Amino acid sequence: MRNERWVYRFLFAWDNTLFFDPLDVYYEPSADHFLAGFDERVRARFVRSGIWWSHRHNPELPAQGWKIHVSSGHRHVREAAASVIGYLTEREIDFKIALDLNVFEMLNSKSVSRGSGGKLVTVYPRDDDEFRACLAGLAELLEGVEGAYVLSDMRYRDSKALYFRYGQFLDTHTVDVLGRRLPRILGPDGPVADDRRPGYAQPDWVPWPFDDWKPADEDEAGDGDGLLGGRFRVTGALQFSNSGGVYTAEDTEDDDRKVVLKEARPYTNLNPRQDHDAVDILDREWMFLNRLADVGTYPAPVAKFRHWEHHYIAEEFIDRTDMRSVLLERNPLARPGFDVEQSREYLRIFLAVFRGLARAVRAAHERGVILTDLTAANLLIDPDTHEVTIVDLEACRLADTATGTDADDRKTDAGTDADAAADAAAREADLSKPVELFTPGFSLSRNIFKAHGPEGDRYALASTMAYFVFPIAAMSYLREDVLDLYRIFVTEGLGWPEEVHRLITDLARDRIGLTDVLTALEDEADLLRRVEAPPARPVAEERLGLVDAETGVAAFVEAVADTGRDTLFPVDPFAHVTNPLSLGFGASGVLWALHSSGVPVRPEWHTWLAGKLEHIDVGQYPDGLMNGLSGIAWAADTLGLGARARELLAQANRRAVQHGDYTFYYGLSGVGMTNLRFFLRHRDPRDLTAARECARILCQTARRDGGRAHWLNEFATEGPLTGLGFGQAGVAMFLLRMHQVTGEEHYLRLGREALAWEMAHAKPLHDGGPVMFEHEGTMEPYVEVGSAGVAQVLLRYGDLDAARTVLRGLDVRYSVLPGYSFGMSGIADALLDAAEFTGDRSYRDTALRQLDIVRRVFLFEPAERFALSHEDGRTLLGLPGEGLLRCSTDYLTGSAGVLRVLHRVNTGSTADFLLDEVAR
Repeated sequence: MRNERWVYRFLFAWDNTLFFDPLDVYYEPSADHFLAGFDERVRARFVRSGIWWSHRHNPELPAQGWKIHVSSGHRHVREAAASVIGYLTEREIDFKIALDLNVFEMLNSKSVSRGSGGKLVTVYPRDDDEFRACLAGLAELLEGVEGAYVLSDMRYRDSKALYFRYGQFLDTHTVDVLGRRLPRILGPDGPVADDRRPGYAQPDWVPWPFDDWKPADEDEAGDGDGLLGGRFRVTGALQFSNSGGVYTAEDTEDDDRKVVLKEARPYTNLNPRQDHDAVDILDREWMFLNRLADVGTYPAPVAKFRHWEHHYIAEEFIDRTDMRSVLLERNPLARPGFDVEQSREYLRIFLAVFRGLARAVRAAHERGVILTDLTAANLLIDPDTHEVTIVDLEACRLADTATGTDADDRKTDAGTDADAAADAAAREADLSKPVELFTPGFSLSRNIFKAHGPEGDRYALASTMAYFVFPIAAMSYLREDVLDLYRIFVTEGLGWPEEVHRLITDLARDRIGLTDVLTALEDEADLLRRVEAPPARPVAEERLGLVDAETGVAAFVEAVADTGRDTLFPVDPFAHVTNPLSLGFGASGVLWALHSSGVPVRPEWHTWLAGKLEHIDVGQYPDGLMNGLSGIAWAADTLGLGARARELLAQANRRAVQHGDYTFYYGLSGVGMTNLRFFLRHRDPRDLTAARECARILCQTARRDGGRAHWLNEFATEGPLTGLGFGQAGVAMFLLRMHQVTGEEHYLRLGREALAWEMAHAKPLHDGGPVMFEHEGTMEPYVEVGSAGVAQVLLRYGDLDAARTVLRGLDVRYSVLPGYSFGMSGIADALLDAAEFTGDRSYRDTALRQLDIVRRVFLFEPAERFALSHEDGRTLLGLPGEGLLRCSTDYLTGSAGVLRVLHRVNTGSTADFLLDEVAR
């Protein structure tokens, strides 16, 4: 379920600000937007709706029907937009059009969803007759215009600019248990999904809208033999994007040798500034594969071909492991404790990879090639030899001084055709242009692309090797000193010689070159010999500065509040795609955390929340504790808005039992816990009755097997989930409190069975080592999913032996994220529980060390370029949210959750939302 709440970050990190700013709210269209050329009379008929200009005037427009999408390439998009706007406004047909060229570029980018890509204009005809007439008229108007194939649609006749499908006209949708909006249309038997998967354009109950035309089936497999390009047999898909897929295939012309196919769809991945699209970029990649073919650390080119309208290159299949997988599997910093031999072995791997990459980059530079987008995601490593291969060369360009690969290629013989020479020169000049692609954290470009020479690749290499030490490179936008922080990981964490860190920083700052790096890495034996265990230092709590850290985090949250924001505080993108008020991701959680940490809630914030609750549309909110109405009710009641809070909780109670999701963060267990909290505070028997109803559904739906119990929901596709947030431990937590409040033993028995299921699925990290819980192939120590949340519940059940087994896995020294639900602060919170419930001070010491890492690595004073006001002269300490690209202040992923753990360690208070007061 955590992956289900992950939102693509870059659509919220588009601006040069400190926060995740939603594009549809904060983006200001350019002066030459698509309506700019029309007179005031026409422009007045449009209103802005997110990233669209909306022309909606028909009050009788149906909720659904046949809709039309207009697509265009970038070279003729302004003419196409002007023609379509004129045609549709003259006929008073409802439609929407992208704001400007920048939004159009984004809608055709590689990263946009495949069901949304390519749509310049969406037309809403009032009936089938207008639909057919509009298509015919636009087809004549747009003759010769070509755009990206809209994958969710069907192409109209022979037009390459017009597509259509049956779907939603008005914003009719439902909200799922996570709070995400799900588009819906009305079918014969009730609402169904407005399906936008590729190739699906017509529900089976809707008749075909044309009498005189139906498209013939297109054989895209190729000549009936199932081979792409008449040669390649596709065997699997590695990834998909709006601009095309990446596939594995067998080359039938080379004894079925395994290859990789990369696909480019015309008119996608546009760049109007550089005048290229995905096809152009694929052509470039093919040329650079050929230029680097002799190096040995880049895939060998195999073939270039076109199949149907799509373009492909085939390249050598590299049977190696993703660099990030090697990091997760072998890096000692990702494991509890410290083992000097493990650290020494990882340094050996690190040095081998560093040497291999330095040679590969140097070889590219010797051939006049700038890689531009060298990242950890583009590297494959042989797990035995640790040799490296660099893949994905789509961002490469020629260095400004390069016109070819070597002197012989650059010579033009006297007899060479002048036109051919001119074409070659033009092609070389084109290859010098940048693609404007970069990955935050691995580039000297911070927010806006800037072309760099070899120094950019050297920085990327340094960042990649830093990432291989610990993957927090994405934080470089927020903290330009991020590579300096790596001394903490290199020397303190791994016990490696200081020279390793100095190599990274010197290379990044262009103080040394690639040959210098290779020279420095020659004496591997000496570097390996000097690996040693970092000295154990006693915890001196008074020196850690955690009180100042708490003050600084609170000051930052206060300073960034803005009643003009939809969320009041800057929060995780999940709040922007669900709702702005939730306890876990939105404003109510931040306000609750401030209040509970002794920070006064300002009158204007209280008024803001009261106003939002007064006009809340409960139909747009789910019911859960961390994402919906019950959690908002918990916060609102705490903040003195009791009457409205009770109304919200009543609504959650009515719906949660219908939805039946069992989880603590999103379903019945959290709603039930909220009812118990209201009962404990107000002693209203109706609250206990509501909690009983939640518990009744959980008892009915439990799946028992051999003394163990578990629950399933729509997200548990690979089996029952684990952890406090959405695993069996969360249900056990609620059932324990039900037992303690009611005295009924059957709740306790079922809760123990749920914990028995969790413990039966704990896995050792290695023989005789600590256990953790696996989630989607990764062993996780966190609260939301993993060991920390399970440990918190075991401790409250009094099962100290099992708890200690799990707690051994929480002796982690570093985490990629600082937040509560899926980061270091939550782990520290569980260890504070352990110290309290077991009386063992060592757990608290470990938690203090972890919070010290949060303070030293992740808390930072924002740079002057972010222009934050320092109220009362206090130091403001920002915190990166999930993804590390921007700051967030919400409870589960940002500052509010960290604030609560800091407050707890500084004051001795108890864990949040677990109702420990019941046991007292």
